Amino acid sequence: MRSRYAAFALGLGPYLVHTLAADHEDLALPRAELIRALSEVRHRQRFMGLRILHEADAGAEGEVMFYARIFEKGVDASFVELSRFVREGIAWRYASGILVPKADLPADLETLTPADLRRRS
Repeated sequence: MRSRYAAFALGLGPYLVHTLAADHEDLALPRAELIRALSEVRHRQRFMGLRILHEADAGAEGEVMFYARIFEKGVDASFVELSRFVREGIAWRYASGILVPKADLPADLETLTPADLRRRS
């Protein structure tokens, strides 16, 4: 997860596409368009920090719950996401995520659990 956050901040679209799970729906898009769109995110958003709140590995699947501090056009666009990863070969790939905007989060993120996010989906 840390490497994907850094890749968004640096505009590394090819890496972000490479780290998607083989069955991720975004891979149905034209590759060049997807790479360009992911590379351009850094021009719209300021990435201010990443905090891992939970991580679990269950063999071929894993999950990471994180808080991303992000600003877009001076507005706080921070969020918490519960990301699901799958192991493909020796690498972990991003499969899906449940995102909750900051406005819908409790004041104390330590009280938030993966089950809370799952109930929202």
